[in-house]
Amino acid sequence: MNMKKAGAFALAAATALTMLTGCGGEKNAADTDEIMSRENVAEYKYPEQIELKIPVYDRGTAGQASVTDNYWTQYVQKEFADKHNIKMKFISIPRKEENTTFNQLLAGKPENQPDIIFNYDYPTIVSFADQGAFQKLDEEMIKKYAPTYYDRVKELDQYTMLDGERLFLAATRPRSYNYMTLVRKDWLDKCGLDIPKTDEEFINMLREFKKQKLGGEDTIPMTLYLKNAYYPNYNFRPYPMPEEENALYSDITVCSLTYGPTKEQLKYDNALYNEGLVSPEWYLDVDNLKAQSAFISGKAGVFSDYLSKNPDVIGNLKKNVPDAEVAFIPAHPMDGKVPAGRDENPFGMMSGININCAHPEAVLMYFEWLSQPENLYTMQNGIEGVTYNLEDDVPVLIDGYTGEERLNYNSNKDMWCLVTEGKDFGSDELNLKAQEKTYAPEGYEFLIRDSYQNYLNTKEYLYPDFIFDKPIESLSNLGETLKSKWQTIQVDLINCKPEEFETKYETACKEYLDAGYQQVLDEKKQAYSEMKNK
Repeated sequence: MNMKKAGAFALAAATALTMLTGCGGEKNAADTDEIMSRENVAEYKYPEQIELKIPVYDRGTAGQASVTDNYWTQYVQKEFADKHNIKMKFISIPRKEENTTFNQLLAGKPENQPDIIFNYDYPTIVSFADQGAFQKLDEEMIKKYAPTYYDRVKELDQYTMLDGERLFLAATRPRSYNYMTLVRKDWLDKCGLDIPKTDEEFINMLREFKKQKLGGEDTIPMTLYLKNAYYPNYNFRPYPMPEEENALYSDITVCSLTYGPTKEQLKYDNALYNEGLVSPEWYLDVDNLKAQSAFISGKAGVFSDYLSKNPDVIGNLKKNVPDAEVAFIPAHPMDGKVPAGRDENPFGMMSGININCAHPEAVLMYFEWLSQPENLYTMQNGIEGVTYNLEDDVPVLIDGYTGEERLNYNSNKDMWCLVTEGKDFGSDELNLKAQEKTYAPEGYEFLIRDSYQNYLNTKEYLYPDFIFDKPIESLSNLGETLKSKWQTIQVDLINCKPEEFETKYETACKEYLDAGYQQVLDEKKQAYSEMKNK
């Protein structure tokens, strides 16, 4: 199935509406306007019931209700679907196997496929589009059936286009400040050290943690875990970074192994490993959970992850080590470098309407319902007095509530992430208050403020990933192969003796390029050149 077929696909409408998207339906606007005006879209009821199949992440979280059948899926059925004579069917997508699951569904019978396909990773959603998985979307149709949604996301319009065709539905991304690096403040006090502000101070801190065995005989100064395709190398990048360099080497689909800053980061991690300053069996930790366990148990001094009340890393640490205290470590640049880092994309989840979806207008109506402020507020917070209480005009979830109305993972996020990546209360101050109450354990709200201040101090040095205006096919075709090879290479290069590093790195680069990375670089370079010469 190719893009031309996707563009020419005529939507089947088994209702009184004869609807075609802009990809070939000249009658779309005229026919639908005769039946349904903008004003009564919200009240329209299909003469015969239709089914809308919506994917939802299944994270396998213990103690939570089924992601496909719970109070909130039933709420959507009652408050949205019943009013339109739609039957909602939620399809479980295992979070750690999402690409495989979507590919299997798309290879199966059309009637079993979800009506939308989504992904946070832009190259991945582009790869689905490249396979012809999506319908072309008409801007006027989006405005008609999802006006509130359209108004929220219209500034993201450029990211919904591919090769001049509108294929994606973008979610907004309010900025969050809960990803952070935590340090044992009580360990710093025992060492007579302040929070490090430079890399030299940071390394000295780790050495002191090890020397004084502050976590016992098995002290881990800093946790480390096996990285997927994304391998942060910003500490070694030039600033300002040339745009073409960013286009070639900023990627979360495949690692930029042959890029100079990546080599420098690998050498840096190799030095830390050989000095015993990081997790000794880091390569067995594929999801940061072993690192989390080491920090909670009191063995580790530095740990990076998203701050959350579930799991409550700080609370569990203090149960094991009552005198433990934590602090936020701000960006600490290398000598002579700026505190660079990866900026978030301006969009959150990216979705596309399945080529086999017979009712794209129903998908848009669902996006519209989710985007209505009152509906989004309820889906994100639940019921006042039952799942949340208002504090300073901010809804605060009631910890430990286990009734049927309890919210699913992360405030039902896997249901409303289609339209926004986070809670947005209209101002930085209210959003900070909400994040303090949402992510930080009581008494540690300052961590969110510290993270926010760190963002303000470093935002001029943050780089978003470069976004191409066409699919990079080699990323789709070779991504899994290169990811697997990279993980093997990563372990070899970080764990080898320092004197072996250069030789091993040269060999690894040749193998990686031969395995397909050269094709990726060549195709990116060509695509970048074409974009610049338009």
